[in-house]
Amino acid sequence: MPEGHKLRWTGRQRGDCVFTLVDEEAEKAAQPPPVPTIDVPDVLGRPHRLVRATRKALGRSKTVVDTRGTPEVIPLHVSREQADRALRIMHALLTEAESRGYQVETRTDLQRGKAIHQMVIVIRGHALPLAITERATKVPHEPSAQEIRQQHRHPWTRIPKYDHEFNGRLELGAPARSWYQHSYTYSDGARWTLESRLGHLLRDLEDRAAAAERRQREEELRKAEQRRRWYATVAQARERQVERHRANVLVEQVKAWHRADEIRAFCHAASARVGGASVTAEEQEWLQWAEAYAERIDPLRAPLGIPPDPPASREALRELLQGDLYAHPWPFDSNGRWTPPDEEIAERT
Repeated sequence: MPEGHKLRWTGRQRGDCVFTLVDEEAEKAAQPPPVPTIDVPDVLGRPHRLVRATRKALGRSKTVVDTRGTPEVIPLHVSREQADRALRIMHALLTEAESRGYQVETRTDLQRGKAIHQMVIVIRGHALPLAITERATKVPHEPSAQEIRQQHRHPWTRIPKYDHEFNGRLELGAPARSWYQHSYTYSDGARWTLESRLGHLLRDLEDRAAAAERRQREEELRKAEQRRRWYATVAQARERQVERHRANVLVEQVKAWHRADEIRAFCHAASARVGGASVTAEEQEWLQWAEAYAERIDPLRAPLGIPPDPPASREALRELLQGDLYAHPWPFDSNGRWTPPDEEIAERT
């Protein structure tokens, strides 16, 4: 065998026997780095602040611990025997999260008129809720004497067939019926314990936060591109409006110029018809007014210049601009000057 290589083969059960020469160093380099483990203490000397608050809220129940409806504590739903272990696991996870610069806090939200209490780990602004529960096993229900008597008196009542009993396997992850349900959840298994999976759980939380950041950035880029296109469309519509307005003014000037020349030609012909000798006072007054009117409407009697631009309001541009006119702040002021918002100016610069 070449140095640094090993032989791998497949095909023991069926098919061809395939031998592959594997470069051990390259294979190790291609493997992802190992997930750091999180050590869970056997005894809590200085527990995390939320662990201390949860201990105080456990109550005196000897069978079940349920703090899911209690504010400012860790949501637990476990048997009393697993409560200490669950708190030690949460202490290790929360302490490690804070050592990496993440925030651990509790929140209370109102959903459908009901207060929902959560504990979250905030990674770069993204809050990820967590709860620890104990799995249950379905076992046949043993009717009690009271249930039997109740059914004899009221035959329509039903006795449940099964009960759900805690089986000692803890599960840590997104709370049930939450947005992140089943997104990141680990539990005791046949070959591992929940304690050995805490590093994987925290890595999943970091991956979820990174994915949320990517989606947020992509959404921001999409909205920025949408905004840029909207302002570009508004600017193009304004250019077409100004172009159309100037063309209309020019056409009107040409018409007025031709009309003035025609009026002057008419006045000249009228004067020549009578030889300029027998023009009555009434005719003379009319021809003088006509020549003065031609002088007034003649656009060439004064220096030419670019006409003022038309109004740049939403209503003025509605005909030329398709889509939602109120999607973004309007970029023109009352005088028709282009004054886009600050973020649009920053993007252009």
